Amino acid sequence: MLAVITVGGWNILLTFIASFCFTFILQMLLPNKDGKPPNYGGIAVFASFWLGFFTMFPVLLFNSPQWNIFLASAIVLLTGIIDDYFELKPWQKTLGILIAANVIYFYTDVAFSSVLIAEVPAWLFDSLAYVLTIAWIYFVTNAMNLLDGLDGLVSSVATTSLVTLTVMIYISSLSIRLTLIMMLVLLAASILGFLPFNWFPAKIYLGDTGALFIGFMFATLTVYNLKNISIFSLIVPILFYAVPLFDTSYAIVRRFLNGQSMVERDEDHLHHRLLRQGFTVPQIVILMIGITLVFSVFAIFSQIYHQFRWVFIFLSGGLIVLLTVFMSRLDNK
Repeated sequence: MLAVITVGGWNILLTFIASFCFTFILQMLLPNKDGKPPNYGGIAVFASFWLGFFTMFPVLLFNSPQWNIFLASAIVLLTGIIDDYFELKPWQKTLGILIAANVIYFYTDVAFSSVLIAEVPAWLFDSLAYVLTIAWIYFVTNAMNLLDGLDGLVSSVATTSLVTLTVMIYISSLSIRLTLIMMLVLLAASILGFLPFNWFPAKIYLGDTGALFIGFMFATLTVYNLKNISIFSLIVPILFYAVPLFDTSYAIVRRFLNGQSMVERDEDHLHHRLLRQGFTVPQIVILMIGITLVFSVFAIFSQIYHQFRWVFIFLSGGLIVLLTVFMSRLDNK
């Protein structure tokens, strides 16, 4: 066990240093476009994460579910790179994400299990498991991408969610899956290595390249963790990703009610509204980290104190109501 911890610690450090170095090189080599920092920072996060993971688990190279997760994430990364360069149409970006999600479903052990939807008749199970898995991956991937509107926002919220999710899995699981824990921690390390260059004022952006990759990995690793546990636990990952999921859900409802396009970007997300109210970028990012921490603590406590778990779920629901009221008031200002 000590040897595993030692090797894991060195790989976490390697991942952080690799991400820092890759990002430094990228922001030096990539040209600024129209005076703005370059995109493609996600390449550094992707490369350092998988370098750290396969350095620790070389036996998983080429023939494992994790290798297929790597291939699927590479499809998402490539989709983001092309989008950052050519600005893909929404359906083209959607196609790339759905292809990657199907690779996850058919070629890995990542999918919603029968335990989670045991009440469903057998003939309907496969179809429902497929739809749930693909829809979850697609929605979370897009939610993280839509949140990427301020320097350091996605990087900070993502790291907070990853670290707290790792803590919850470690303290609440009867059997620890080492590969899952390390994937979560290494992903956090790769984002942390990138963050110094992405913090306000940013020298480089994640771009769709990085935001799509991070959202995709979030969604995939969450389903990975949900296999063979109770239906109640479906609620828990939503709490860890509450900030991007709430922001996206609110935007969808708002656009539907206003007759706006569901796929075009706009500047009416929570962080944009706070900017218009006079908040600075660092203040907004710190606020989002704080909200993420509150939801994450509720999620962790709901797993530790089972007898009070619905209390924490109701508290989370109350916080969502408060955020909704807050957003609606910003609508009227």
